This record gives sequence, structure tokens and C-alpha cells, in this order.
Amino acid sequence: MINKLLDLLKPKRKILIQTHNNPDPDAIAAAFGLKNIITRLQKKRVTIAYMGIIGRIENRKLVKICNIDMYRLDSLNISRYDCIIVVDTQIGAGNSYQIGDKIPDAVIDHHNRIMLDKSIPFIDIRTEYGATSTIITEYYKQLGLIPSQNTAIALYYGIKTDIFGVARKSIQKDVDMLGFIFPSISISKLNKIETPDMPNFYFRNIGKAIDRSVIIGDLLFCDLGTVRNPDLIAEMSDFLLRMRKITTAFIVGKIKDTCYFSLRYKKNDIKVGIMAISLVKDIGYGGGHMKSAGGQVPLTDKLTYKEAVKILKKRLIEKIKNVDPEHYEEKRI
Repeated sequence: MINKLLDLLKPKRKILIQTHNNPDPDAIAAAFGLKNIITRLQKKRVTIAYMGIIGRIENRKLVKICNIDMYRLDSLNISRYDCIIVVDTQIGAGNSYQIGDKIPDAVIDHHNRIMLDKSIPFIDIRTEYGATSTIITEYYKQLGLIPSQNTAIALYYGIKTDIFGVARKSIQKDVDMLGFIFPSISISKLNKIETPDMPNFYFRNIGKAIDRSVIIGDLLFCDLGTVRNPDLIAEMSDFLLRMRKITTAFIVGKIKDTCYFSLRYKKNDIKVGIMAISLVKDIGYGGGHMKSAGGQVPLTDKLTYKEAVKILKKRLIEKIKNVDPEHYEEKRI
């Protein structure tokens, strides 16, 4: 597949690699790894771009320690690029910025496939893989390339966080690619990314999440209200899912004019990515993996944050198997 992509890129001059909004380690690493393949083999000018923010402390450390140059899409002159590659998402997925009416030249992803424009020249979507970084790492192996230390660290961390972070399903290919790049990483640099000093507001957010959480059957529901960035919502869902006897964690919060939510699940009998899509039907966007998902609801004068949370909570409870949507009890932690 990578040779087909490289052939497609030969006549291109400037290439834009676009991640999903508020990129996570897998998106950042996949974009960085792909950029380095292209610049190494074809000497092209390649820019990594995103919308939203890089909010999580670990993610900002990843970018800094591995020297990853990333730019906001709205700070770039998109007309100067004659090639767009979308990684770790798909146009129309709800978590990626649509650049006018431009059709991407390539899409590389591991999430559930959505309806894509058939005119896209290159599509590599492997839903059986645990991370998009696994796909990019496999490109290196197929090409006989050894990634640089910073590239290897990024790809290793990108794969690791996506397959281990919330017990997502991984396959042998993910494990194999971790083994392939492990000899090239720096353990000390990786440790600095994984265990950074945390700011005061992070711990205040933990206290806020615990204080506002309610338990409904084996569901933990938490309305954080206004938060600094979407990553705090995802972090709290990962953290609170560890509570004993809880199988589902749903955290919701508000950032400016958008309601964000994060959904986590311990078992395998529900595909929460599909559930997330159903939760925001006709009001927003959602998606995800087998055990982790998220979404967002644009807020308006008619759909306030309070009303959006009410709708999401009602729909969620209706879908949780052991909770009676008509008669349920909420308990504090």
C-alpha cells in the first residue's frame, strides 16, 4: 500500500497531513511518522495540521520532546497545498475539519469506515488494527526503513496509548510493530512523556469529577460543566472507569459553544463507537472503538448545554442493559 501512496505523491509539490480535531497521540504520531517517510524518500515539503487544541499534558510533551512541528489549519494558506492526506480520521466522521469542498488525496485510518467519496485516490482503512500508528509503522517495515529515535518514540507511544490505554482490542500486528520499533526508542524520553508533572487544575478537575459523579446501576455518569479542553473529559472517563463494579463511564462537559462527551466500557458485548453515533443522532457527531468513544454536540439558542446533557443522559440510560429507563436510582460515589 505504501508504494501506491508514494507513486501518487511523486508529482505533488506541497503536502498537507491533516489529523482529527484535538489530536491524540495516535493521530500525532501517525502524521509525524508519515511525514518523515515522505520527506526521507521524496524530499517533499510536508506540513502537519489540525484544528482544536493539543490539550493533554502528555500530548504536549510528546510534541515537544519529539520535535514535532504542527500547525493550526486556520493559520495556513490551504490553496498552496496540492495534496491533502487525512490520518486517524475520515472526512465526514464529525471530528475532522472539512477544508471547503476539497477532496483529500489519501485517507489512512483504523476507525469504522464511513461513506467516503469514491474519487479519493488512496484509501487505507484497517479497522482490525488497534492504531493508525501501527499502519504507519508497518509502512516503515515494508520499505525497509528504520525510523529515527523521535519518530520511533512517537509511533511507539501512539500505538501503546490506543491499544493499552482503555483496554482496547489489539491484534498481533500491533504487538509486532511495537517490537519492531522498540530497539529505536529512548526509554528516558518516553518516560518523560508518560509521567509529566501535572498542573494544579488537573487535580482540581479530578476532585470536581468525583464530586459530580452519580452511579446508576453499573453506569457512572458525570457532568463536569465547563472545562478547559476535551482531553480532560476523556482523561476523567478513563480514570473513573477503574472504579469497582462500574462497567460504563460517561463524562460530559462544555467548552465554549460545544458539548463534548467521552464514553468508556469494560466489556465486549456493546460496540460503544456505534452507541456514540446513536446518542448524538440529529444533534451532533460521534464515533470510536469497541470500548471507547466520544462525540460532540454543537450548542445553539434552541439547544442549550443543559438540554443537550438531558438528551444524552436519557438516550444513554435507554441503551444500558441493566438499567430500567423508567425506574432507576442515582447514587453518589
